Amino acid sequence: MPDSDHRNKMISLRLSEVEYESLKTRYRAYGTRNVSELARLALQRIATDSPGAQDGFGAKLSELDERIRRLESQVALLLEREREMA
Repeated sequence: MPDSDHRNKMISLRLSEVEYESLKTRYRAYGTRNVSELARLALQRIATDSPGAQDGFGAKLSELDERIRRLESQVALLLEREREMA
């Protein structure tokens, strides 16, 4: 958000000391000048993120989870067969 934009609304949130220190050490990595600007950037990203994008992510995650379950089942079956042959 450009500095020329007039900001007249404020929100407040409480962080633990650990959370705040973590943000203090990381804000520059995101190209922000301070913790407040980092919080503003994060909120902007959430506000402009399309809800459908999360649905797609959830579907892919579920698909990967199912594939892992199938692989685990197949590996267990192969190990069982190997024990039987030994």
